[in-house]
Amino acid sequence: MFSSIGNRIPRHALLCFAAGGLFVSGCDQSANRIAQHEPNLLYSHSLEIAEDLKLEQPTKDAQDLLIDWFGTLNDPKLPPLLESDYKDLISLENLKMAAGMPPETAEPGTTGLYRQQCASCHGESGQGRGPVAASQNPYPREFRHGIFKYKSTSRTGKPLKSDLKGILVEGLGDSQMPKFTKLSDKQLDALVDYVIFLSIRGEFERKLLYTAAYDLDLEEGRLYNASLKASDGAAPSPELKEQLDQAEELLLDIADAWSEAEDKVEEPEMPSFPIFGNETEENKAQLAESIEKGKKLFAGNDAACAKCHGESAKGDGPQAPDYDDWTKDWTAKIGIKPTSTEELLPLLARGGLKPQPLKPRNIVAGHFRGGREPIDLYRRIRYGIPGATMPAAALSQGEGLPGLTNDDLWHLVNYVLSIAETPAPVVAAQ
Repeated sequence: MFSSIGNRIPRHALLCFAAGGLFVSGCDQSANRIAQHEPNLLYSHSLEIAEDLKLEQPTKDAQDLLIDWFGTLNDPKLPPLLESDYKDLISLENLKMAAGMPPETAEPGTTGLYRQQCASCHGESGQGRGPVAASQNPYPREFRHGIFKYKSTSRTGKPLKSDLKGILVEGLGDSQMPKFTKLSDKQLDALVDYVIFLSIRGEFERKLLYTAAYDLDLEEGRLYNASLKASDGAAPSPELKEQLDQAEELLLDIADAWSEAEDKVEEPEMPSFPIFGNETEENKAQLAESIEKGKKLFAGNDAACAKCHGESAKGDGPQAPDYDDWTKDWTAKIGIKPTSTEELLPLLARGGLKPQPLKPRNIVAGHFRGGREPIDLYRRIRYGIPGATMPAAALSQGEGLPGLTNDDLWHLVNYVLSIAETPAPVVAAQ
């Protein structure tokens, strides 16, 4: 629907319309429209439903703090806490290149890269709800949860910058995420930094709202009281100082998780048998034996891959359809079934997209999002896919005990690669 509209309505008007009509008052009919990030009303309303409370004032207060520390869509800034100790995580120069209004031409410019290249799907604030998002399956990723599926770190670790850049360069097969082959390294780095920036900002907003909802020590449930804000260089009031100290701790926890991502990379133990694609004439028989073991594991109870992917590995297993964690966050987590249309209406009006059940990967088709190298598949099996229903492998705790061994994981990798076709290349972004 949005694709046809986009041919007739100016880009800035489309972006206002994408906000679901909730912020039309802030969208004038010129390119100089208001440039504030979209508040996370979906999350705040889900908290309200879960706890039977009102978060209208904390939501406004959180926006005041977010603007103070992170700036606006056209004028981003780094929170003071991140300017020195975390300068290797996000470059302000890169933020300035990625943020702002997109250039007038189709060619990438020195500013506005994110809105030109990414916002139509992922949304201006990283909310995963750009103008064309509703027509896609799967939906574009929302960055505000701080959860990323495809990475080289452990399940709970943040991705490396190289992981995010790799997705931009390689795209995600069998999805609408293309390859961005026409951007320079500097432009790619700018987008990576901006995605991290949006993710930190969004996760921080969620923590502010969660704290306001559940921390009963906060006066009137307010984390950041704009009315107590110091002016003219005066010292902040004790109430504000306490609230800001707590906010700083929340932000540092998020930033630390990103800066420590390298520590979450585990190098796997390599097997004694060959890995598919690296076999020789001398060890082909060993590879064939490994593939056969992987096939049995795939269908067996220890790995249980066939429950979702099917014995044919074409994504037709008997497991009932399920939903990703982004959807469950505002449905099942607060006691609403993703199929309950009437109960969903208030949440859809605040930014939710109609829940879509996940489709298990058709392994035979060979669309391996996040990379098709053996190490990529090993990590998908070992750690699962965060946010999705793909679980981490149940590892054996010792010889003779139930679960999978490290060799078993590599047998599964060999089997999966042996049956996977090589799909057509992902179309590059124009």
